[in-house]
Amino acid sequence: MRSIAGGSFFQRWGEEILAGVAGGLLMALSFPPYPTRILCCVALVPLLRYFLRVFPRHAGSAGALRRGFIAAYVYGIVFFAVLLYWVANLIPESQVNFGWILIPGLILLVLYLALYPGLVGLALAFLLRRVGRGGLLAAPAVWGLAELLRSRGELAFSWGIIASALAPYPAAMQVLALAGPFGMGMAVVSVNVLLAVVLFGGSSRKRAAAAAICAVLVAAALGGGAARIRRIDAWMKAHPVRADVAIVQPNVDLGMKWKIQYRDSVFTQIEEYTGMASALGARLVIFPETAAPVSISHHPEYRNWLKRIAREAGVDLYIGYVRHERVGEAWRSFNSSGLFDHNGLLTAQYDKVNLLQFGERIPFSQYMPFLERMDFGQANFKPGAEATLFDSVRGRFGALICFESTFSGFTRGYVLGGADFLVNITNDGWFGSPRGPLQHSETAILRAVENGVTILRAANTGVSMYIDPAGRVVDLIGLDREGLLLVPVYPPRGATLYGRFGHAIFLCMAAASLCAAFLYRTVFGR
Repeated sequence: MRSIAGGSFFQRWGEEILAGVAGGLLMALSFPPYPTRILCCVALVPLLRYFLRVFPRHAGSAGALRRGFIAAYVYGIVFFAVLLYWVANLIPESQVNFGWILIPGLILLVLYLALYPGLVGLALAFLLRRVGRGGLLAAPAVWGLAELLRSRGELAFSWGIIASALAPYPAAMQVLALAGPFGMGMAVVSVNVLLAVVLFGGSSRKRAAAAAICAVLVAAALGGGAARIRRIDAWMKAHPVRADVAIVQPNVDLGMKWKIQYRDSVFTQIEEYTGMASALGARLVIFPETAAPVSISHHPEYRNWLKRIAREAGVDLYIGYVRHERVGEAWRSFNSSGLFDHNGLLTAQYDKVNLLQFGERIPFSQYMPFLERMDFGQANFKPGAEATLFDSVRGRFGALICFESTFSGFTRGYVLGGADFLVNITNDGWFGSPRGPLQHSETAILRAVENGVTILRAANTGVSMYIDPAGRVVDLIGLDREGLLLVPVYPPRGATLYGRFGHAIFLCMAAASLCAAFLYRTVFGR
């Protein structure tokens, strides 16, 4: 392949492609199921090396901005393709009408998501042209702002943000309680920038300064995180509670779950596990998303069955189901959940607010109703009107159904509203690969640390987890297993800084990063 300007395509763009591919692969290896999670602290170094060493040669050319965009866009393509390729492997029970659409759908998703790193590369190229190498100091801010942008709007998709990579390391994750997910992402990118300067920077003085700052940053984060965990442990020791909440993982095969002939057996399993949990001392029993495979509004016999289960077991029963309501001549469907109290009363319901794009609704269909007539097998649910705070015998809790665990701001709203703990119910059995469920499960860890509260996660086929306020997975039921966890729920210590101020601290950090980029030239010269 020859370019118009002469020379092969790879000769013209090889450096950008190599930097993007190397960075994308390293970052993808920082996410489940790989054990190499710490790689996120160095994964961006190949891309940053490009901007430090290679880009300055092209900074004065007309295509300089395009080069910066392409390097980071290639990074995004490689990262998201490796991270999300399981999307093309959904099981037949996911009810996708046209299986062939999964691969082109994945390609479009990757090309779209890669635009956000691409915008980071474009911004860095612009800054490097304006302020020289100091523009790289803006990388943490620009990256964090791009992740924030990706998490907003009709096509919001927070999956794979950098902060998620370090979920197995509680001490490192405590930054979330201060600055939230995008502030923590900034911290990880800052480590990458400093290491890039150490390896590929200019004078020995600058390299030594970068190494010292990096060491201080890492030590402060880990030391502060360890100190916060000790305070949480002291609080839990001072406020002992019984293990009286049950998390149930039914592990019902999706191939049979929604078939009428198996419906009674599914409800019988719900009854058996609820009775078992009650016998173990549970006061609240939690089942996953759509664990009751009926429209609760259209099947009063099964609604009454759930009421009887809760009443006879003497427990509060929280469970997911589908419900419908009629508005004029039209029917509206909701992905819902409800709390049946120990007297058998349905005390509150929650209709999922943040629906999964293309899986539960077509984006922008509220503005263009004809989009709802497109049928790829999606559910076409309507979003709920508002979040619901459930008042259970064990305390108040906010509900996150499936994909909603990826939204930090939505989760924070529950805790600000008075939630004592959070419950995440999901049905990840349609993923067709362990990658998706494992990646999804770890988003709940972020939400626990950000808000300093316990999170109880009930998944149909796994992973079900008990996550303490420090973000430690204390107990879990793995993939494709059936079982029950009996766990305690500790009272909250009080709002975290992120809980109080939201993204304000992150935005201040971003402003400082941008100021440092522009001040660098004044202090050190170009």
